[in-house]
Amino acid sequence: MKVFENIRLDIKKDDVFRLLGKKRNGRFHVRTEKRLDEFIDRARNIVKPKIVYSTRRINKVEKHTITIQGGVSFRSGRLSKSIGKCDRVAVFLATVGKKLDDMIHSLMKQRKMADAYMFDAIGSAAVEETVESFQRGFDSLAEKSNERSTLRFSPGYCDWRIQEQEKLFSVVDSELVGVQLSPGCLMTPRKSVSGVFGIGSVDDVDKRRNNPCEQCNMHSCIARRVS
Repeated sequence: MKVFENIRLDIKKDDVFRLLGKKRNGRFHVRTEKRLDEFIDRARNIVKPKIVYSTRRINKVEKHTITIQGGVSFRSGRLSKSIGKCDRVAVFLATVGKKLDDMIHSLMKQRKMADAYMFDAIGSAAVEETVESFQRGFDSLAEKSNERSTLRFSPGYCDWRIQEQEKLFSVVDSELVGVQLSPGCLMTPRKSVSGVFGIGSVDDVDKRRNNPCEQCNMHSCIARRVS
């Protein structure tokens, strides 16, 4: 099990705009864009990205279940299909820390809802970039062994029930990154992401293959993973 800290993030304004509901080629007021630039600069000094992960051998892949080293089984047909040709899986937990949560909560108490909403979107973009950066680095190392990773899946995504979060937390030590899981399987700090991705030969793994977004008609979804 490994922990990454002191991650330098590039919080992209376009990602924040997307999370705020901006359509492609759409525009916000110039004043809003300037304010968002200021908020992103402030957030860079607040977020503390950390990620803990563990790689496990895949012992068995069935139609709706994958079982990994240690006997943990994740139940999801979509996940099984996506990583069916992989031999290992990376289980990860990422967060940008508690300070941003505290700021958002403080703004809401002051009834500065618009500001809180913008910082909330910035936090979501920051934690996603934390995971993206981690997986890009992982792929860069994997290429040396002629391997690559699949798309990421998180509990609550597609047919993978949010209750499976407890199984994922049994694989990684959440205390190493300061994340707690509630009885309802929600994470604290809120700007945290957990999930898995498969690892296998470049001949067998293609991120575009078995992408559930390709079969989905919700083209306006902000989480859509197709161009």
